[in-house]
Amino acid sequence: MPRLGFDAVRALRNSTGLGNYGRRVLRGVLAADSGVRGVLYSPAPPRPAYAGLPAELGAPLVLPSPLWRTAGARSWWRSGRLGRRAAADGVELFHGLSHEIPRDLPQRGIPSVVSFLDLLWVRYPGLYPRVDRLSYEWRYRWSAERATAIVAASRQTAADLRDLYGIAPDRIAVVPPPADSRFARPVPEAERREALARHALPRSFLLSVGTLEARKNQRSAIAALAQLDPSRTPPLVLVGRDGGSRAELLRLATRLGVADRLLIRDAVRDADLPAVMQSAAVFLYPSLFEGFGLPIIEALAAGVPVITTAGGCFEEAGGPGTLYAPATDASALAAQLRRVLDDAALAERMRRAGRRHARRFAAARLAARLLGVYQSVLRGERLPADADTATEEEQDRCAG
Repeated sequence: MPRLGFDAVRALRNSTGLGNYGRRVLRGVLAADSGVRGVLYSPAPPRPAYAGLPAELGAPLVLPSPLWRTAGARSWWRSGRLGRRAAADGVELFHGLSHEIPRDLPQRGIPSVVSFLDLLWVRYPGLYPRVDRLSYEWRYRWSAERATAIVAASRQTAADLRDLYGIAPDRIAVVPPPADSRFARPVPEAERREALARHALPRSFLLSVGTLEARKNQRSAIAALAQLDPSRTPPLVLVGRDGGSRAELLRLATRLGVADRLLIRDAVRDADLPAVMQSAAVFLYPSLFEGFGLPIIEALAAGVPVITTAGGCFEEAGGPGTLYAPATDASALAAQLRRVLDDAALAERMRRAGRRHARRFAAARLAARLLGVYQSVLRGERLPADADTATEEEQDRCAG
């Protein structure tokens, strides 16, 4: 049975983004009947919410010795000494779940896989402080160049790895992030009502989920709302923490006269998200750029019609049952939204197609693909060819 090491710091300490990705990958791979034995590595103890994850996975957690637990020492242990520890633990393959592998790993002769969700710091450097960009380039570019194989979250990310980092295509396998199965399980009506009451939400609403920041482009959703008849359009609910745009979005809503039709909720607990998602009339995701766009899959799995950005990775995530509009064209977004709200038959076709498409991202299916990548790396074989995420049936766009 192969012994795999995982850089699990994000899975054990982050509540969103790379944390969700890491936990879903670990649960999929280690819960599968694969014979894989996992070892989790983290430079710091898990946060209380994730303290039970190692036991759940049946994987030991390895932390640095007390001498290496100060802030600077922890970082160096993870970047410069973890390969030595992995070799001592008999690790046969190491998976860096968050864009990097230890710098001393290659010299230990341990093959490696590294996951890349995006290269946003390269595409949009203005979104990141200079010190962060320098750190990412030092760690992430080095890891991309030296890992045995790279797992890209989407074809868009694979293209960025080739175009921006010069990575050879035969070293890249596209394996999307696994979807959270909770969104596909119907939430009982009583529980949905309780969740809506807990967060003071109406029975019908438009929904957008994501950090309130410029890249997520909630301003286009607000501008589209302003173009639609309030008597025929539910209010817009933005769910996400403030990443610097909340005040600007509220000012925009006031200037456009829709402040009374905009609800911002930054404290929706994770347990309530499936109930909130399944209660939405339409899900809007007008982001400027993503590595994949997992909330799109969650909305599709929940049976909600989705409108998102045209191009990039969005059509990979959205599939044939989703409607698309240019990210910065609020009029086009409003027109697509009006189509869904006015045509119940179209909305139902989108729900059915969305559920079918979302099943392509089931954790078990993608875990099997990731295990195939591991096997190819361990055997020194060619990486598996990219798997299509749309069936032939889904190729005909039901939305028309």
